[in-house]
Amino acid sequence: MGRPRVCEEERVLTPVRLPRSVRDALRDAAATRDVSVNLLVTRAVTEYLERLPDLDEQLDGRSS
Repeated sequence: MGRPRVCEEERVLTPVRLPRSVRDALRDAAATRDVSVNLLVTRAVTEYLERLPDLDEQLDGRSS
């Protein structure tokens, strides 16, 4: 039996290039926590996107 689904939304394959050291660290972190690399990447990207300022905030902060 596989791991339970974390998300019911359709998944799409999105290849990315990572430095080997980052990929290895990601695999190690996933193995240590007994979760998939996919789960770690999905959570990390989601959290990063939630912290990004709105585009308007970025534009207001630029110096003229």
